[in-house]
Amino acid sequence: MPTYYGAGTHRLIYKAVSFTTGLTVTGYIWNAALTKSALQTFTEVSDGLYYLDYNFAATGTYFGKFYEGGSATVSGSFIVESSLSDILSLLDDARSEPGDGVPPVNPDAMTKIDYLYKFLRNKIETTDTRIHIYDDGGTNKDQSSVISDDGTTFTRGEFGAGD
Repeated sequence: MPTYYGAGTHRLIYKAVSFTTGLTVTGYIWNAALTKSALQTFTEVSDGLYYLDYNFAATGTYFGKFYEGGSATVSGSFIVESSLSDILSLLDDARSEPGDGVPPVNPDAMTKIDYLYKFLRNKIETTDTRIHIYDDGGTNKDQSSVISDDGTTFTRGEFGAGD
């Protein structure tokens, strides 16, 4: 089963066979483009546990082959995805609100959130036949929808460009 990491430097932990101490533990790691690394040397922590700080420079599937005292012992795979800091940055960075026009049919998740926030925050005006969502300044009708009410059923159509 692969181990998951984000791009960047991460600590790999290696358990020696029978938790043997005092070994020279080394390994090679192939990146997603199948380029083999230089020989990597692990540092012993204690009790047969060793570590290596390795830089996963790009996303993709990596694999490694590891040695104890020059004898191959185990292989492993590592899946490197976008780093958590990239995701947190996307969620934390300020974004401008959607402009005037028809909301897209299938936007990314952040654009969907942008529209929800805009519709919660900005001025909304309702007439007998339309709902208007204004820009941040409250002067331009960015999105509008037709509404109707026959006394039994209230209907709101899809939002389109403002008018």
